Amino acid sequence: MTASARSVPDGMLSVDDAKAKILSAIQPLPPQTTALTSLALASNTRFLAATVRSTRALPPFHNSAMDGYAVGPGLVAAPTSLKLVGASLAGHGTDVVVGAGECVAITTGAPIPKGAVAVVMRERCDASTANAGHITVAHVPAPGEHIRQRGEDIDAGDVVGDVGTALTPARLNLLWSAGLVEASVYRAPTVAIMASGDELKEVGSTLTDDDVVNSNAWAIAAACARLGCRVKLLGIAADTLEDHHRRLVAGRDEFDGDHVDTGGADVVISIGGVSVGSHDFVRPALQAMGAELSLWRVAMRPGKPLAFGALPRAKGAAAHFFGLPGNPVSAMVTFRLFVQPALRRLAGAPLHTVDDDLLRATLCDETPFKKKVGLTFFARAQTSTRNGALEVRTLDRQGSGQISGLAAANALMVVPADVDVVNAGDTVDVLPL
Repeated sequence: MTASARSVPDGMLSVDDAKAKILSAIQPLPPQTTALTSLALASNTRFLAATVRSTRALPPFHNSAMDGYAVGPGLVAAPTSLKLVGASLAGHGTDVVVGAGECVAITTGAPIPKGAVAVVMRERCDASTANAGHITVAHVPAPGEHIRQRGEDIDAGDVVGDVGTALTPARLNLLWSAGLVEASVYRAPTVAIMASGDELKEVGSTLTDDDVVNSNAWAIAAACARLGCRVKLLGIAADTLEDHHRRLVAGRDEFDGDHVDTGGADVVISIGGVSVGSHDFVRPALQAMGAELSLWRVAMRPGKPLAFGALPRAKGAAAHFFGLPGNPVSAMVTFRLFVQPALRRLAGAPLHTVDDDLLRATLCDETPFKKKVGLTFFARAQTSTRNGALEVRTLDRQGSGQISGLAAANALMVVPADVDVVNAGDTVDVLPL
């Protein structure tokens, strides 16, 4: 890998600085008390907004970890014949007290009968004489063997989820087992998306060779939905300041009216039209709304133009705004790098978990991968594993308008700004898609 000492070009932010600046302005959304069962079939993971504690011990009683026989005290030699005095089944215990020289048949999860000191697993017993009331055990168990002690997992009052804990299926399992039926979770974000430009035609329209399909807005909507956001599409803004202003105001103020804090979208995203050309109306429309924006040229490719800031409103918290570039690959890469972590943070994910960790892989291209210094390059790539090691290969069609390359990729290979050549065999960072 060949590096240069050149810094990020003047007037641009590095990718890391841009991401840090965005995330410093993002805080989780207000919490809401939600039935845990309503989260079971949700398409996204929600995050706890308050610490939760168990209402009961787990397990709630001493129980067997094996199918077998619960034996009484005094067993010091094997094989030994024990008197079979009862049975304890999962969900149905027994009142029998097990004495010396006695045993009780028991199933996994069943309550340990009084007097029993251990469980001998079925495979170490001869039950051929059970009908005659005796079992032969071929093993001397240690005290407590194969007995799950009451509260050995958690005790009543123990914390079973801290603020920011992801409610994964396993965590939900724990909370239900701990006797909880609802919890305070951060609200899922709402997102309004507007495309910009007269050249765009809506998906499903009759197309000519001069038309561009509004695929970006729908692709970004799909990406938001897969993060658990509720999404509203604002349509295609015509090349007038008035239409851009009208649609952006609608996204900011009129999502669906069911939020007690705002009523509008938490995040407004525009696609295209964020530069300073004669047909770029996003910036003046935002200025007319009193937006407080940080407008950057991020030192990256694809996706150099990016806007982020706050859209103040008369009631409630300001909406967050992202202006994404209009090229399809640029739009999706900037979404992955900047918007996705912000949406996860709004949903309550702890700051250190909002993005995937970079993976280390060996480049297996046949020829060196070259670029100009000064910009971090995110090359569309495919990763695979060979002999336990991660490998990466870059794909053809690396242009910012060539969406087929991104569609075929499962990762982005990150080539730092000060690197101009990556050679086969070099170790590189890759970002999973």
